[in-house]
Amino acid sequence: MSVLRTEARRSIAPWLLVVFLAVGLGFFFLFSGPWIRDASAWDLQWVPSVLWTRYELSLLWPIVVCAAALQGMRDGRSGMDELLATTPLPVARRTAKVALVIGLAAVVAYLVIVAVGLGQVIANDGMFTFTWVLPLLAGIASVLAGASVGLALGRLMPHPLTAPAAGVVALVLSVFLQVAGDRGSAAEVLPNWLALLSPAAASPRSAFQDPVAAVSIGQLCWLLGLAATGFLVLAVRRWYAVLPALVGLAVALPLFPATAADNFTDNGKAALVCDGPVCVTTLHSDWLSTVAGPGRDALARLAKLPSAPKRVVETTEREFTRHGDPDPAVLTVRRDDYYVRSLSGRALEYQLLDTASGPTCGGWETESAARWVIAAWLIGDLTPVPHAEVFGATPTPLMRDAWTKLRAAPMAEQVRRVDAARLAGLSCHGDPYALLTGASS
Repeated sequence: MSVLRTEARRSIAPWLLVVFLAVGLGFFFLFSGPWIRDASAWDLQWVPSVLWTRYELSLLWPIVVCAAALQGMRDGRSGMDELLATTPLPVARRTAKVALVIGLAAVVAYLVIVAVGLGQVIANDGMFTFTWVLPLLAGIASVLAGASVGLALGRLMPHPLTAPAAGVVALVLSVFLQVAGDRGSAAEVLPNWLALLSPAAASPRSAFQDPVAAVSIGQLCWLLGLAATGFLVLAVRRWYAVLPALVGLAVALPLFPATAADNFTDNGKAALVCDGPVCVTTLHSDWLSTVAGPGRDALARLAKLPSAPKRVVETTEREFTRHGDPDPAVLTVRRDDYYVRSLSGRALEYQLLDTASGPTCGGWETESAARWVIAAWLIGDLTPVPHAEVFGATPTPLMRDAWTKLRAAPMAEQVRRVDAARLAGLSCHGDPYALLTGASS
């Protein structure tokens, strides 16, 4: 231990630890990343938290490679190669201490970032599973591979430009491979197996899906083989040093799915639990008691419409996705919607009535006004305006105009207009605002 402490003081390990933590934690706290604030956020669920930390390796892995390359150049730059070659201490033993210190610093820093994320998950009562273990091990292997590859490059090429060049190449490579897989287009831009060789993971797209175990196992084998190759190049510089990486690659390739769509699998958390006509996902089962009452009240108000929904169901789709025409008989709600996640009681009921008319299809101002007027008509009063905390408590001129023209019509015509406007908003076919005002039939 005293030898390792001495080596740690002489090496770049303390600086690597500090820079790694500064960049890693700064990404999450100072720059508000990652920027997705649904159930797949860094601080809400176990598997997404680990995957987001692996996603961040696109920035952190080049730092490890660059720092390790600087350390690997120490003997060559100091002109001590010939002197050290005459000592009885084998090269492998001497370099093992340096590799252990650098690798330990990188792994400790990585685990600290993971622990910070998982600590917040625990505080937020995230649903526990063990499926985060394999992605975590793959992340540790990635950090070790970066350290050993950097050390090997520094020892092989002790040139002042080696470390910055290695860092830049590592950054370009990791970001390119990550982006190819992150957009779900790896099968189009690159073969899926090549994208999965990236030291960084693609961003988690849903808390309702977990990485396939074969993907994590394959990446673990590949990255451990790469780490072993880097150490052998550092220690012995023989042709057989590449064998561990080749073996790891040979094991990994058959495990990787053929297409990017098969990299993730449903984890069962999207299964519904219900209280009468109100259903939420298993992941958010603790929210059922909050939404059940407002959900039933919203359905009762909507019952006056010919196309009234019969159920309230939590959707697992992201807010910016739309697949086909929604079923008008189902009122879908997103637990992680910005306007929903902090609401309860009457405020949540009003939001559900607003949601019943579907998302904005293109005309933000008029379509939003139409949705709010529909909700106000169902409530019976234009005030309070939905989302008053964002748009102000005073109805806009568009709202007042639509409200006045709608209320001037006979009740049967009002019902027809509101129902038609709601269906137009759900399907994105037609102009809900024009239907409310009577400008369109």
